[in-house]
Amino acid sequence: EMCIRDSPKTPKEGFKLLLAEVNAIRIHTRNIKSHYHHTIILMKTDTFTYSKPMLVLLGAPGVGKGTFGKRISKDFDMPIFSTGEYLRSLISKKDDVSPLTERVRKVMAEGKLLDDDTIIEIIQKRLAEDLPSAKGIIFDGFPRTIPQAEKLDTVGKVKAVLDFINKESILVEKLAGRRECEKCHDAYNVANIHKEGYEMNPLLPKEENKCDKCGGNLMHRPDDQPTAIAERLKVYHEKTAPLEGFYEKKGIMKTFEPKKGVADYPWIKSEIEKILKP
Repeated sequence: EMCIRDSPKTPKEGFKLLLAEVNAIRIHTRNIKSHYHHTIILMKTDTFTYSKPMLVLLGAPGVGKGTFGKRISKDFDMPIFSTGEYLRSLISKKDDVSPLTERVRKVMAEGKLLDDDTIIEIIQKRLAEDLPSAKGIIFDGFPRTIPQAEKLDTVGKVKAVLDFINKESILVEKLAGRRECEKCHDAYNVANIHKEGYEMNPLLPKEENKCDKCGGNLMHRPDDQPTAIAERLKVYHEKTAPLEGFYEKKGIMKTFEPKKGVADYPWIKSEIEKILKP
């Protein structure tokens, strides 16, 4: 169908028509390549097995799991997989019309939860896209249940589960002291904890109640109020206790109690180096 339909009157017009047809062919070919590349990725994930180390992060709200995760990710060249963030990114790609993505869009649009098999498909898809430079992957927020943990074992080998803990009274104080920028969501903490072996200085902005990064106002989140904190911790322990038992039986649980907050990271890093050592 791609042919020069009108005879050119001059060589210059002929060249322009030819150039237009060549560009059209390039666009058409690129679209075909994109379609088949995506199809190949999906075919691979049907039987995809991840060969690099996988780490799982556990930790109650307020323990600093997210902060430690970012440092571990940077120092060990292991990207963090957050189910929520990846799902939002996946459904925002308008040119992705694969059966998996369309299924995810439909379920999320209906306000329903994705079943475990679909989440595993999504994880396989993400792992198949892994950069060659990545030395592994870190899971934050997954698995949440034993069935999910068992399904994750079919994808690759969990090298270790890093469980971050603090005393509950300390967690309550840290959570109550959290402040967040209402614009960029950068985090601060007004809690000044020096008791029971814990030494945690506050993380304050340069200007009171103003974010250092964007100048936005700092807010105290509703879920960081005392009543909400108690409920969040209760739900976390109820849901996570079986998962902790599952990984303890497998002998891959490593527990850290950072009593000095991020000041304890060098110790944590050295322990992870031992875990990941070939």
